[in-house]
Amino acid sequence: MDRALRLLSAATAAGMFLVLVMGAAVTNTGSAEGCGRSWPLCNGQFVPAFTVATAIEYSHRAVTGIESVLVVVLAVVMLMLWRADREVQILAPLMVVTLVLQAGLGGAAVMVPQSPAVLASHFGVSLVAFAATFLSAAYVFAQTRSHTGSGRRTGRGREEQPVPAAFRRAVLGTGVYILLVVYLGAYVRHAGVSLACVDWPLCNGQVVPSLEGATGVVFAHRLAALGAMLLLGWLMRSARSVGVGFGPAAHAFGLSLLQSFSGALVVWFRLDLFSTLAHAGVMALLFASVCVLVRRALLPRGSPLGAARRTKPRLEPTSA
Repeated sequence: MDRALRLLSAATAAGMFLVLVMGAAVTNTGSAEGCGRSWPLCNGQFVPAFTVATAIEYSHRAVTGIESVLVVVLAVVMLMLWRADREVQILAPLMVVTLVLQAGLGGAAVMVPQSPAVLASHFGVSLVAFAATFLSAAYVFAQTRSHTGSGRRTGRGREEQPVPAAFRRAVLGTGVYILLVVYLGAYVRHAGVSLACVDWPLCNGQVVPSLEGATGVVFAHRLAALGAMLLLGWLMRSARSVGVGFGPAAHAFGLSLLQSFSGALVVWFRLDLFSTLAHAGVMALLFASVCVLVRRALLPRGSPLGAARRTKPRLEPTSA
């Protein structure tokens, strides 16, 4: 039973990551209208005639449909087993709500032309949906491993100590800030101005370019991304000193460096599909790592709020 739960949660998180990357592929290949203006059907058909754009858009919708089933099943199972746990009360509804919102924004984008601001929000919601499934999978894996009497691993002693309020605020603020950076980056892509700065790390051969029009928007995104990287570096050092969340903070900082490099590849290779998908995929992993850090800061292991309480006896694994 435990193995099945782990498999379900891992498949759900991996599926949401695939949905996000496939959505980026739809955007970066110009396949958003591959199914015309019909939704959820494709060109008014359940199985449409083949074109490359249609295949990309249709496969994205098909995977999203399968993922929807996985999300609902995982949410129901988590609520059945751990509905008394505050984390489950947050994560299970969040998975479902963001999935519905994500699908709704995607459908609206197909049926009615949307502004870059609305399209960018679609990617932001997709990131939150992936983070929710990622945290849910981490929760399931923690619950189905070795347990203490309280139903949760105690972990190392340093995870039990109180988390300074200032550190909590810094982590939460960084999470919100990074989500805004993501939104700005998605806006740049959907507005079609990604190459307003034709080189990297300079912008049109200048350290500080003209801040008018598209160039100003792209340069603002670069500055915001640099700020996020510096914040994550500072949080990594702070996490080590307070003894909470150093692992996810280090992962997030490392991924921010990789994200910066993938952003450079987008410019150097002039929106090559691999570089744009890498940029979106690394961003998803980065945001998930930040969300793990937020969870560690707000609901540290051993705290009353984070303590898991099963509503029924735990089922032992049927196999090793």
